[in-house]
Amino acid sequence: MEYRQQVNKALENLTDNIDISETRYKEAEERYKAIGEWLGKDDSPLALYSPEIYPQGSFRLGTVVKPISDSDEYDIDLVCQLELSKQEVTQKELKQMIGDRLKENKTYAQMLDKKEGRRCWTIQYADGAQFHMDILPTIPEEAAFIESLKGIGIPAEWAKYAICLTDKTFWNYDQYDDDWPRSNPRGYAAWFKERMKVQYAARRKMIADSMRAGVEDVPEYLVKTPLQRSIQLLKRHRDIAFLDDPDNRPISIIITTLAALAYNNQADLIEALTNIVKQMPKYIKRTNGIVQILNPVNPNENFAEKWQENPDKETKFMAWMIKVQTDLEVMIGGDNISEVSERLKGAFGTLAVTNAFSFGDAVNASNISVGTNKPPEIIIRNPIRPWRSNEY
Repeated sequence: MEYRQQVNKALENLTDNIDISETRYKEAEERYKAIGEWLGKDDSPLALYSPEIYPQGSFRLGTVVKPISDSDEYDIDLVCQLELSKQEVTQKELKQMIGDRLKENKTYAQMLDKKEGRRCWTIQYADGAQFHMDILPTIPEEAAFIESLKGIGIPAEWAKYAICLTDKTFWNYDQYDDDWPRSNPRGYAAWFKERMKVQYAARRKMIADSMRAGVEDVPEYLVKTPLQRSIQLLKRHRDIAFLDDPDNRPISIIITTLAALAYNNQADLIEALTNIVKQMPKYIKRTNGIVQILNPVNPNENFAEKWQENPDKETKFMAWMIKVQTDLEVMIGGDNISEVSERLKGAFGTLAVTNAFSFGDAVNASNISVGTNKPPEIIIRNPIRPWRSNEY
């Protein structure tokens, strides 16, 4: 195996090592589905409002990165949507309705975080589970706002998923008012998938052929594109780089958005990652002195809003980008895989890099390579594992 292929394989293995495990994933999926069943049970006061619960963030996008240490937890972000309008409920009432229902369950009542979150209800599972769930109360956005999004060019199939959420720091939190905090995790997920659609489709078809199945029979979780893997690598690099400076740690939505904008559906993982890192800063805009990284499905939301309040965040983000480029140049420009792996332990973590750069049995035994002509990024995980929720 030539050096570049070794590096590609090592990066692929690295993302497998830092991805959420099958066990952790199944535990999280089972438990958030159980929460949804409790909220929407026939005798639930919420049943009238057709509660729907679904994951958002990295769980939805396929970019989960496991905690660096066993003492850290996965943060599973969930949306709980009730079919209500702003004229029928205040943010405070909405949040209380969901909280009250959770408290009616003795188990959930004991696990609820004693300190009510700014936006969410947090359920803390036992230490062994290694995750907690943040449940965000929401209602659908009104038609007028959705039409305004469509009017500025947001596709209807993305805009229609816009939601309003609760935030107890908002000035009208306890008032009936049309001005609510907004989000659109489903729309964002659809945009994200669009950014990688060429490679996603190619990989899904290749997996289908290898399984002798139809494309639609291939669960989405089996498909892992170079964009998703690149984001996982960037998030792990960030976690290590900002271990002693958590206040200035770049948030995942900024990394994910800039990476998706920079991705050009490259099939090769090294090519994708190096291009993404090089191009990411180009998508940071400045208008009237205000730095902007806009939500692609709601340009009214600026993900870099806190950079304006704290310019150090932008400065340190740019310095981190340079550091990532340097580490990639070292890796790609070398000629000895063992020597390169030693230099990268400081960037991605000793254990993860050691496992990733160990060939032969490096790929976990539960993973099955797909075909002899597959790109190195495609790995089929346990085919019997059920697909995660189809939400963000």
